[in-house]
Amino acid sequence: MMRIGVVARLLAEPSLRGWNRYTVNLLDALAWLEGVEIVLYSNAPIHDNHRRRLIRPGVEERIAPAMRLPLWEQYWLPRRCAVDRVDVLHCPFNFGLPWSSPCPRVLTLHDAIDRVYYGPRLPLRDKLSVAHMTSQFYHWLARTRAHQVIAVSQHAKGDIVHALGVPEGRVHVVHEAADPHFLEPVSDARKQALRAKFGLDRPYFLYVGGWEGRKNVPYLLHAFAAADLDGIDLVLGGGRAEQRDEFRRRADELGVADRVKLLEWIEEDELPSLYAGALAYVYPSEYEGFGLQICEALATGCPVLAARATCLPEVLGDGGATFGLAHPAELIALLRGTARDPAFRADLRARGLARSSAFSWRLAAEQTLDVYRLAAAAHPRRG
Repeated sequence: MMRIGVVARLLAEPSLRGWNRYTVNLLDALAWLEGVEIVLYSNAPIHDNHRRRLIRPGVEERIAPAMRLPLWEQYWLPRRCAVDRVDVLHCPFNFGLPWSSPCPRVLTLHDAIDRVYYGPRLPLRDKLSVAHMTSQFYHWLARTRAHQVIAVSQHAKGDIVHALGVPEGRVHVVHEAADPHFLEPVSDARKQALRAKFGLDRPYFLYVGGWEGRKNVPYLLHAFAAADLDGIDLVLGGGRAEQRDEFRRRADELGVADRVKLLEWIEEDELPSLYAGALAYVYPSEYEGFGLQICEALATGCPVLAARATCLPEVLGDGGATFGLAHPAELIALLRGTARDPAFRADLRARGLARSSAFSWRLAAEQTLDVYRLAAAAHPRRG
């Protein structure tokens, strides 16, 4: 029996995006493996959204009394690990490990984006701010005190090794996967109901995700306008109110305001239908650690067009088509081909479904357990 302690304090929030999505899916899959017990550690109650899925026989939670975060992380957490006799402590997000603990420590580093992408763009005054230096210290502490590190892609591993200086032998690649509900067939009735809700009465290309600068959504908007696809819409999901206002202005300037749909909040159970009804999911991002939306789209049978940037070609494999970011000509041609050629769309869909089978949370859990065993064997629990 292996007892695994997990830093779960971010699960106090109800969101199932980003690191929480990774944490919940991984823990859910780990709990089904034979010979595994899990102890969740938090400084606030875990939200009911996550408790309903995670708390069952073999999964316990420990909630600390009120205290400052550094005290919780550096004092309460390691001592609680000793009391619970956990074999390995895992932090599933980029920072949050204590300096010392009675058991070996594993860290999931999703990317090195702060150093590789944002670092060169950050003004000097921000780099010298107390908040930034404090954040950098806790990131450094976590990765230097981790006995083993999990990266979510080969590209992320390369950045972690070369940009952050983590020894290559300590870094292990474990791919993420789509949530299980993306694997369920989507009926025509569900697609039609979603179309009616959002007013999607024409074929559409889809992007859903963040709209921050590195996501490169304006690049997609300009390519879509240049493709000049009469009767085809571009659906952009996510973004803040002020971002949507800016995109409405841009779409109007490009003459496509009537063919660009800006969706606000999309419920989790609506996402599979939104993917499944699209001509293609288009991912123009400049930098990603994994690019989970690719897995989500592939699982629903949605063709995928992704930028040849960072990890995206690695995750997509031969399951879709890629385009460069130096000039939009490739993306424009792919948008036109996908919209006008049913055979091309069918080929993308078939290749995407085949590629989707390479990813599962069960496989991710088994590979993560192998990392735990490696850490436990090399650094046995003390006391």
